[in-house]
Amino acid sequence: MRALADMDLKLLRVFTTIVESGGLAPAQLTLNVSQSTLSTQLAELEKRLGFRLCRRGRAGFALTDAGERLYAASGDLFAAVDRFQKVTDGVSGEMRGTLRIGTVDAMLSNPAFDLPALLGAFAAKAPSVVVELSTDSPDGMARAVAEGLRDLAIGPFVRPTRGTGSEIAFRPLFKERQAMFCAKGHPLFGRRKVALDDVRHQPFVARRYLNRYDLEITGHMKAAAIVEQMEAQAALILSGKFIGFLPIHYAALIGGDGRLQKLPLGPAGEYESPFYLLHKKHAEDNVVLRSFLNRVDEQLKKDG
Repeated sequence: MRALADMDLKLLRVFTTIVESGGLAPAQLTLNVSQSTLSTQLAELEKRLGFRLCRRGRAGFALTDAGERLYAASGDLFAAVDRFQKVTDGVSGEMRGTLRIGTVDAMLSNPAFDLPALLGAFAAKAPSVVVELSTDSPDGMARAVAEGLRDLAIGPFVRPTRGTGSEIAFRPLFKERQAMFCAKGHPLFGRRKVALDDVRHQPFVARRYLNRYDLEITGHMKAAAIVEQMEAQAALILSGKFIGFLPIHYAALIGGDGRLQKLPLGPAGEYESPFYLLHKKHAEDNVVLRSFLNRVDEQLKKDG
């Protein structure tokens, strides 16, 4: 068997994609190559390694014990390659490689932070950098940054208390105003006056990562529905059977035709959610990330 240093990284990447896709057939869509080509590449990798990685056939795709171990190790290998690439980029001053960004959904209509303009400014400064942009819950993004799976994340995170020794840097960005909404067909829709006691008797939908705030404010002991994404929450509210908090800018975007109503609760029905940018401490040494953070500073100045 050849030493790992001599292994073809392309074949290893093909293997990990096959595993993560769940087999050869779904992987061909991701890699845009034929199933027979993938089968040939997988067989070549097994030949180079000297052991079988998976069982494939009518029974389906399944990793062998050796395949499981190789897949686990390949993640460490690619992370090391990525770190090496970033170090060399920093030494040369050239911006290449990949910047992995996570954010919550429903950011496009936020007037406090122009995400498309930020991405455009970064792309103009670093045209050779591949941007991987994905959406997730704040908890999921924070874990991904801590584990090195994402370079940075933007969302309504809970900032740790001082002295916790966290390896994550929190950069304050802005505050997003949330308000409670109902939709046409709901018993509270159209009312000019609503009390908290009225709200507490209505089915309530909460985002999993914010329900601790939502439920504290409303006095609900238990949510009638819990969602992960903003669009799912909006769909339940628009059904006319639930009430819930939405960012005011997002509600204006999807309910500007009069389908949504902000409940007239006054200050008790609104709160501000602080947004942060997360990245690992000392990651500014990476020239790519540092360039993105500079664009963030520029964007915040423009947005006031």
